[in-house]
Amino acid sequence: MSCPSCGRAQVDVYKLADEVTAGLEGMEVPLRVAVMGCVVNGPGEAREADLGVASGNGKGQIFVKGEVIKTVPESKIVETLIDEAMKIAEQMQKDGVASGDPAVTVS
Repeated sequence: MSCPSCGRAQVDVYKLADEVTAGLEGMEVPLRVAVMGCVVNGPGEAREADLGVASGNGKGQIFVKGEVIKTVPESKIVETLIDEAMKIAEQMQKDGVASGDPAVTVS
């Protein structure tokens, strides 16, 4: 996955990833979150992630397991990702998923 340097990236994916990582601090499930730079390849390239965002045109498409669940304004991306991450983490805990640290990847 080599999106961060792609000309289509319209958002600072590294800044977004840092903000999401900070928001997940203290979480104890191995949630995989993908922060993608564009909506063209984002969801497809991050389909292995539990949760992700593909950003562009001032918006972010939030997806779970490769399926877009909502589109939010860029200003709401981090907040929405954290909210969705908490929902997924709660379900993972109910399902007895082994504890671990969340991982945020940039592509």
